[in-house]
Amino acid sequence: MLEAFARKQRFALGSFYVSCLGFTLAVGLVERVSSAYRLSLLSVACLAGFCGAYSLYAFFKTTDEFRQNINRRAIEFAFIGSLVASIAIPLLQSLGLPQLSPYVLPAVMVALWSIGLFFFSRRFE
Repeated sequence: MLEAFARKQRFALGSFYVSCLGFTLAVGLVERVSSAYRLSLLSVACLAGFCGAYSLYAFFKTTDEFRQNINRRAIEFAFIGSLVASIAIPLLQSLGLPQLSPYVLPAVMVALWSIGLFFFSRRFE
């Protein structure tokens, strides 16, 4: 029973990361392809975003109290890191950093959440 539970969690988290990668690739290619393919890439990006949101919901739904504590700490870490990034990016742009995509901040948040999951799961296990 526990193995099936852990398998569901790994599948949901893996689906989330694959969806994030698909979204990132689709959005990154939208500006680089001809206008004939833009609508199809935008629909792929929307589908990947929906699948990512659903798999993240499924991941949070399958967690027990112990994992919820780890997730809460990882989300706190990601929130604080993305808050610092949202302040630092405009400051660095005023100093000459080129204009960044608006999708950088959610990518930073997902990366920080993943790092937080890794470190807090090692800390508590």
